[in-house]
Amino acid sequence: MKDIFHDLYNKVLSFFTSTEEVDPTKGVAINRLKTVLLQDRAGFSERAIQMMKEELVSVVSKYMEIDDENFQLQIDALENKTILNLSIPVTRPKTDDEIDEAIKEQSLKNQKKAEEIVKELEGLIKEKAMALADGEEIDSELIEKAQKNIEEKDEETENKEEKAEEESSCEEQEEKKETETKETTGSSKKKKKK
Repeated sequence: MKDIFHDLYNKVLSFFTSTEEVDPTKGVAINRLKTVLLQDRAGFSERAIQMMKEELVSVVSKYMEIDDENFQLQIDALENKTILNLSIPVTRPKTDDEIDEAIKEQSLKNQKKAEEIVKELEGLIKEKAMALADGEEIDSELIEKAQKNIEEKDEETENKEEKAEEESSCEEQEEKKETETKETTGSSKKKKKK
């Protein structure tokens, strides 16, 4: 009797579960196809999604350690809405010191990028000055590119200044609180002595 129920259980279970092995390349191909179809429906390009994923990994990595290999970004299109689903496996949150270090590293990278843009602009200016000296006309696309680079550099500089102001105001507030705490503690000790 036990064997009959065991066989029946196995038959029912096999109906609901698949016993065939899944080919790993088949799974990758299916996921890739789903991604392409979703991108097409949502109107996002492969490049845009990859850039978004890289930026999200960068931002989240400042505050916690993540398993970026298993980071998943999925965009679904439903009727007139686009839904962004993220799956971010977190290893552990970072300490305040680690977060501060990550922010400093990012600001150094931004500074290096700004310096590279300045060097590129200087090269373009020299090139165009030489072209003018030789009597050639300046290409309007190069002028637009130089203006765009200047605007980006100005924006980065403004962002750096805002961050520096925020950090200094936070530090000033912390110092003020510490001073007030010390003064409060000192005055309460004097009252106790009296």
